Amino acid sequence: MQFRKMSVLQKMFAFVKKYFRISKNVIALCLWTVMMGLPFHFIRACTNTRGVTRQVHKSSTDAASSLLVTALNEGRDVILDGTLSWEPFVEQTIAMARAVHCQRHRMGVGYKVDEDGTITENYWEPVPNDQDFVAANRDRKPYRIEVVGVVCDAYLAVARGIRRAIMTGRAVRVNSQLTSHKRFAAAFQKYCQLVDGAKLYSSNSLGSPQLIAWKGDINGSLLVEPREIDCLDKVSNLNEGATSLHDLYPGGATTCGSRSIWDDMIVAPSRATVQREIREAIRSVEPTATPTAL
Repeated sequence: MQFRKMSVLQKMFAFVKKYFRISKNVIALCLWTVMMGLPFHFIRACTNTRGVTRQVHKSSTDAASSLLVTALNEGRDVILDGTLSWEPFVEQTIAMARAVHCQRHRMGVGYKVDEDGTITENYWEPVPNDQDFVAANRDRKPYRIEVVGVVCDAYLAVARGIRRAIMTGRAVRVNSQLTSHKRFAAAFQKYCQLVDGAKLYSSNSLGSPQLIAWKGDINGSLLVEPREIDCLDKVSNLNEGATSLHDLYPGGATTCGSRSIWDDMIVAPSRATVQREIREAIRSVEPTATPTAL
C-alpha cells in the first residue's frame, strides 16, 4: 500500500531470486497494470465519467482476482500489489490462501447489493465436487502468507500523487486516496494477526523506505520502531474530508512519525533562500528574450 511501493517490491524480488531461486514460479499481480491492459481503459481516459470509471475498476478487479485464484490453485508463488484497504476482501483472501493447498477455489459473487438493500460480500468459494484434486494433492504444503505495507505522511502522499499525475497521467482523487490510506492504516495490525509474517515501511524520508514494524512468525508479536509507528496511528485517524493540512490529523497536528514534513521542508526559513537560488539559476541559463519590433 501507499507510495514508494516499487522500491520495496524490488527488494522482495531480489530476495526471492537470490535465496530461493524460484523466480520463474513467481507471479506479481498489480491492479493498475491489469487495468491499463483493458481495451476500454482508453475510453475512460477520454470520457472520465463515473460510470465508465466504475466499470473499468470492476473489470480490472475481476481480472486480477481471476489471475490470483488461478495462480494459487496451481501452487505458484504470488506477490499481490494492492491497497489492502478493504478489510472483508483482504480477510477472505487470506482465508482462501490458507485453504487452497487442500481445496481449489474460484471467484465468488463479490460485493453484491440486493434489491432490498442487503449487502453480500463473498469473494471466494470452494470448487464443488473436487475430490480428484484433493486426492492428488494430499502432500501439498500450505502457503506462507506475508504482508508488506508502506505508509507515509498523508500530506506527502497527496503531493506525490499530484506529481505522478502530472508526469504519467495516473491520477487518484484526493478524497479516495486519503480514504484508502486511512483504511489500510486502521486495518494493518489486524492483518498482522492473520498472517505468518509482516513488515511495515515508512517512506517519509527521501532515501530508501525505513522498516518501522516487523513480525517474524504466525505466533510472534509485532515489533515496532517507537519513534516512527506514530505515523501509522496518525494516518488511521486522519480526516479524509480535509481541505488543508491543518484539518488532516486530530488536533491540527502536522507531525507524522518522528518529524513533520511540513515544518521541516515547506515552512522552513531556509526554503525562501533555496527557492531564490533556484530561480536565479534558471534565469541564468535561459536565453535572453529579444524584443520584437511591431
